[in-house]
Parts: sequence; C-alpha cells; structure tokens
Amino acid sequence: MLRKRDNTTTTTNNDHQQIDTLIGAHSVITGELSFEGAVRIDGCFKGNIRSSKGGTLIVSEGAKISGEVDVPSLVLHGVIEGNVRASENLKLGETGCLNGDLEYSVMSLAEGSAINGRCSRITDKASDTNNITSKATKAIAKSNADLKEI
Repeated sequence: MLRKRDNTTTTTNNDHQQIDTLIGAHSVITGELSFEGAVRIDGCFKGNIRSSKGGTLIVSEGAKISGEVDVPSLVLHGVIEGNVRASENLKLGETGCLNGDLEYSVMSLAEGSAINGRCSRITDKASDTNNITSKATKAIAKSNADLKEI
C-alpha cells in the first residue's frame, strides 16, 4: 500500500529545524561558507563557516568540519577540528566531538560528548564594563572625600 509522503524536513537526532541547505554524506567541500537560516552537514567540509541573523549549523553524526566555526546556534553530533564560537547556544549530542577552543553563551552536553580545548563563556561585556566603571567611580569619590578630611 502506498502512503502519502510526509513533507517535513528530516533532521538528525530529533533536532526539529527546517533545513535550508544540506551538504550530503558523500560530499567533500573545500572553501568558505557564509549562510542564513539552517545548514546541515552530513559530509566533510574543509574551511571556515560563518553565520549571523539567527543561523543554525547542524553537524550530523559521521560528518567532519576542519576549520573555524562562528555561528549563533550549533548542534554537533559529528566532529569539528578547529575553534568554535556559538554566540547563542551550543548543543553537543552524545557522538559530538570538538577538538579546539570554544566560546559559548549557553551550552548543553549529552553524556559521551567531548570537548578537547579551552571553554569560555560569552558574557555581556557592556554590563561588566558598567559594573567596573561604577565601582571605580565610587572608589575615586571615596578617596577624594578622604583627602578633603586630611
């Protein structure tokens, strides 16, 4: 019996996201990738990957990226050899492996995932600077008041 085919886009490990671009499992691509929307890599990509405006990169199990990755959202089930910046969120699946340094805002790790490199959380630099400036201003004011007493 024939069934009507479901028109939803298939993704890896229940990551429900509409895929705009798919790099197939038997593909090997060398170059630079800049994108908006969602990109899923099932094959091998050699080069740097960048995105803005809410872009999501999904790296499937068995896929490999060799290069720098700078995206808002990353879902990693494969391997990345290079430094990663996930400015909004990072989700490492149980087969995900990152060999490089990581900058992240929010991170989710599954049991079995691996990060081989330094991790640093992206913080709101503006609020940190305001706090430091406020503390310095108060300290200077207190020092000036102390000097007037002398």
